[in-house]
Amino acid sequence: MALNIPETLEDFDAGWLTEALKDSGITQSTVTNVASERIAIGEGFLGELARLHLTFDTEGEGPATAIAKIPTTDGSLKPLGIMLGVYERESLFYTHVAPKVSIRKPDVYYNGNEPESERYALLLEDVGRYRSGDHLKGANLEDATAVIDTAAQIHSRWWDSQELIEMKWVPPLDSPINMGLQGLYEASWSTVMDRYGHLYPDWLPEKLELFIPEISQWLVSWAERSRTLTHNDFRLDNLLFDDQLEGLPEVIVLDFQLVGRGDGSGDLAPFLGCNLDIDLRRNSEIDLLHRYHNAMHDHEAGFETFDELVEQIDTAHLFWLVNWGNTAVTADQPNERATKLFTAILERSIAAVVDRDSVRYIGSMGN
Repeated sequence: MALNIPETLEDFDAGWLTEALKDSGITQSTVTNVASERIAIGEGFLGELARLHLTFDTEGEGPATAIAKIPTTDGSLKPLGIMLGVYERESLFYTHVAPKVSIRKPDVYYNGNEPESERYALLLEDVGRYRSGDHLKGANLEDATAVIDTAAQIHSRWWDSQELIEMKWVPPLDSPINMGLQGLYEASWSTVMDRYGHLYPDWLPEKLELFIPEISQWLVSWAERSRTLTHNDFRLDNLLFDDQLEGLPEVIVLDFQLVGRGDGSGDLAPFLGCNLDIDLRRNSEIDLLHRYHNAMHDHEAGFETFDELVEQIDTAHLFWLVNWGNTAVTADQPNERATKLFTAILERSIAAVVDRDSVRYIGSMGN
């Protein structure tokens, strides 16, 4: 008999967890007690997570902790998550994609998916023991190098994959949801300028006002090169680092609600543009892109020339600067860290656009 899909975090009780863990083959022991601890409050508004501390009837016969993840129980926000397809997408990722990629990600103990009733739930390995990335602080060069290698692992595995094309649930860049972004950016632009205009060089807002009406055209153009699987939220707050191995740390990737099809720049540009402090990006961006390009070519994948890759990243910096401005004025900022983070993201993204002279591509669509 199939398990009921939990609708609240309280539904992950001892009886349910016993059956779920037995069905997954993780343990045949019985869960005798559960202590639930809410985590990531204020970090994601479309979902709810809890760390479950588990006690078994046989000591040491099961995981001491696990992570429960469900859609938000906020009745005004869950319909947005359903419309965006984020819950079903992550569930399908763990079913169809996770077993076929070599990157580190949490093991899945339970994956409940019932689109008809809009019920979704995940029970995941707790990887909280690994070092977390810090988006506000920014990555050091060693971590950044490891992240770029991980991106190449993902992108090369799915480059020009017929299997990916047949996964209709993985949206391309010109999906209906993405094609609505230009309108959102146009509507929020004045608010962005009111709140954050002081961060921009005097000459830049006028240039971006010319770019925003082109965004849909750029997305259509980029969609024509949608040749691989992309994470689309590839930032330090979704990455953990295992320092136990020699050499570079191994990266553990979290949160697959936004996976899509693209050319890879949707992971590379935002990571380089706003997850590294400005000086580190200035000194290392091109070297990191060379490393990525070489890794992709080792697997007969990726942009044909390095110059093509760099041009795509430079134009993507424009898009992500506009996107981050919209996010900064529309997302909840529940604490001081969130406020500082959005300021840092915008400062770094502005510097990337200025340093790379990304504005030279504005108006070039169709030329």
